[in-house]
Amino acid sequence: MMIAGGAFKDRQFRLFFGGVFFAVQAIWIQRVTLGWLAWERTGQASAVGIVAALSLFPTLVLGPFFGVMADRVDIRKAAFATNGLMAAIIAVLAIFASDVGAVGLAMAALSIGLISAAHHPVRMSLGPRLVAKDMVQHVVAVTALNFNMARLAAPVFAGWVIATAGGPTALWLAALCYVPMLLVLPALHPRNLPARVAAPILNDLMEGVRYAAQDPLIRQALLLTLVFSSTARGALEVLPVVADGGFARGAAGLGYLTAAAGAGAVISAFLKAAGVSAVGARIPASVWVSAFVGQAAVMGMGLAPSWPLALFATGVTGLTATWCGVSLQSAIQTGLPDAFRGRVMSLWVVVGFGTVSIGSVAIGAAADFVGIGGALAIAGGLGAITMAVVGVRARSIQPM
Repeated sequence: MMIAGGAFKDRQFRLFFGGVFFAVQAIWIQRVTLGWLAWERTGQASAVGIVAALSLFPTLVLGPFFGVMADRVDIRKAAFATNGLMAAIIAVLAIFASDVGAVGLAMAALSIGLISAAHHPVRMSLGPRLVAKDMVQHVVAVTALNFNMARLAAPVFAGWVIATAGGPTALWLAALCYVPMLLVLPALHPRNLPARVAAPILNDLMEGVRYAAQDPLIRQALLLTLVFSSTARGALEVLPVVADGGFARGAAGLGYLTAAAGAGAVISAFLKAAGVSAVGARIPASVWVSAFVGQAAVMGMGLAPSWPLALFATGVTGLTATWCGVSLQSAIQTGLPDAFRGRVMSLWVVVGFGTVSIGSVAIGAAADFVGIGGALAIAGGLGAITMAVVGVRARSIQPM
């Protein structure tokens, strides 16, 4: 089997991948560090959920508008702006991290969320436009592999750095990891978009919404992503509470839990990058199976009586989250015209990342009342029920 279907033969993609490799390390280091600082400063599960939500919530509101811009602007310059601004915000937070409190962390998370809302449609448009259209699903898979390799290694490294050198040092490392991407961007030459008459932003936005709404495959993929992200991915955002509030394992435990999720995700991403269960423009049965297993794993995270079982359940959650995420994104991206890529994928980001903020806040708030174990058990149960309803409806539209 050939990894990424031979995409690495393309020099542009090799450069892009090299830059993104370091940039995603930054994403995971900053996420782990922000979550830990919120827990360290407040000791409240709800605070961890709120910080996670603020870093994701702007995508719910602004993601589609930034998707319109991704289909209009020079995508390379847009990528330079979003990566550069992210590095600057993290560097500023690193300077003041020793003194910042809950309000300051919330403001930093919101700032990161605003830049991320612009960055996601830019990132998802740039990679596919560097290769031939028949290579798009392979690029999606190998980019997910890169993202989840970082999920495996970066959190362990971040937990070690936090425990030995403190949160500010971890944040400085995250800021520096954006530099390689900034250096390779000038050498990239993405495929040009077809010329079209400029229209008001709202008109372009509604055109993208109509395109997604009229395509049965995209509608189903978005609905599945919404349900899974708000429960399983929402659960992965409150790992600081599981690590320290549930098992008293501290920052190092958080690193191991997040790495367990990353290990499962890497296994899944490797299989997808190698072409196992290639999706094309369809939603296969493996996605539905993975979605139900993922909800059971979330319940397992909450009900696990021991640390090893909690690690295992978290790993399964990471595996299923990546399998569903990569498969559904590939299904959408494979037949998607470049002219709609930014707008449609911004909608996918809204439900794939933005709704995680809703899930993380709900789980964190519930944990303050019933404990993190009960909150995760409830989330997994509700997710499984909702998934069953979605599955019954989907069978009447498209055989699985």
